[in-house]
Amino acid sequence: MCPHKLTLRYESPAEAGGDKPLVQKQNSKRTNCPMSTPVKILAQSADDIPVVSALLQDMTVRIGDIAWLQNEQRFAVIGNRFHWEKKRLFRRPKGERIRSAFHFDGVISVKLYQIDLQDEKTVLNLLDIEVVEHETGNTVTLNFAGGAGVRLEVDAVDMLVTDLGASWQAIERPDHH
Repeated sequence: MCPHKLTLRYESPAEAGGDKPLVQKQNSKRTNCPMSTPVKILAQSADDIPVVSALLQDMTVRIGDIAWLQNEQRFAVIGNRFHWEKKRLFRRPKGERIRSAFHFDGVISVKLYQIDLQDEKTVLNLLDIEVVEHETGNTVTLNFAGGAGVRLEVDAVDMLVTDLGASWQAIERPDHH
């Protein structure tokens, strides 16, 4: 059992007493832990998406690992996210990546921008996820580097993020110039 613990606490703007959500991260004892606790996060409101978006920022995704299961009303993605919540150790100064998946349920329609589904080996870099609430539902937009994007029309925000295995050393740390 790994003694390295990570606790995330999220408060809505109303609970935090301000206009921005509050996220706190606490680390207990630091040891040579081979794998930190895998992330499994359920987002069920537009207020949850900025937290998930920060966690998934710089996730690399092959176009072939994107799927819309229309009959199930599910949009799913598998990729390699940068392990932002794990502190860099001397032995891995460039940070780590971890295989992760996320999906949205209740998806009514999907529109792709500057993404060719036939080019399955092309790798996209996820910049952020945005939600716009409407009277009849929500629009979720996944913004990728280079202007590529995915727009989802959903009944309500219903997203699950799950880590799928152990992390490994990243080739390089993401750089935002």
